Amino acid sequence: MRLRLPSLGRDERGTSLIEFGFVAPFLAMLAMGVIDLSRGLAERFALQQAVNRSLELVQARPAIAGATSTDLDYSFVKTEAASAAGVPQSQVTLTRWLECDGVEQASVTGACTGTADTARYLRVHITKNFQGDFYFSTIRMTASGALRTQ
Repeated sequence: MRLRLPSLGRDERGTSLIEFGFVAPFLAMLAMGVIDLSRGLAERFALQQAVNRSLELVQARPAIAGATSTDLDYSFVKTEAASAAGVPQSQVTLTRWLECDGVEQASVTGACTGTADTARYLRVHITKNFQGDFYFSTIRMTASGALRTQ
């Protein structure tokens, strides 16, 4: 037995396994953080894609015969955006506004006077909460986009 003890003190086999045991928890935490971050980014991109998709529907929708842009009902945009984002309609906000020569007007249903350049806009804004699996607490994500409708 006495002969074996000095040889065990010089034996370096298994040293790398012990060192790996010290580093492994940090590597695991790093990997879990990267997974959470990548899922969050994918969720954010999907949210923006839902906004873009709903605005594309506004562009693709044929004009209703005899309707002006002040008469159009954009409730279908809210429904589509909520469906595409996987959120309730209460988390989707539609904002319409009118600009005359680049100046925002108080009323969206009014008309510009004279030769003023008339521009009507629609903004879609979606809010969604994201919960990471490992680290992140609830993060409020938002995406928005606007489109000139007239």
